[in-house]
Amino acid sequence: MLTAVKESRISPREALSEPVRIRPCDPLFGEEICTTANVSRGGLYFVTSRKHYFVGMNVLVTLNFGPDDPTHRERIGDVVRVEEQDEDRWGIAIRILMHNNPGIYSGT
Repeated sequence: MLTAVKESRISPREALSEPVRIRPCDPLFGEEICTTANVSRGGLYFVTSRKHYFVGMNVLVTLNFGPDDPTHRERIGDVVRVEEQDEDRWGIAIRILMHNNPGIYSGT
């Protein structure tokens, strides 16, 4: 017998492929620019070949990233799920916690 799976997300996901910059808050891990597989109001999901992501990792996220766009707004997020796709690829789910206030980090 099949049972329905209850969706626990507050906002639905949309299959959207857009560039995103992910910067781990820990400087030991480098940033990367990749493409989202899907997004929602509260988070995003992407696939990467980097293996340094872990549940609970804090990251800074810039959606719709373009290197020459001065209007980038970083958001603070955390990794909530890491899924092994195959030997060299990982699916990463990030929950957006809040918008980053640039004044907090620039000393102004």
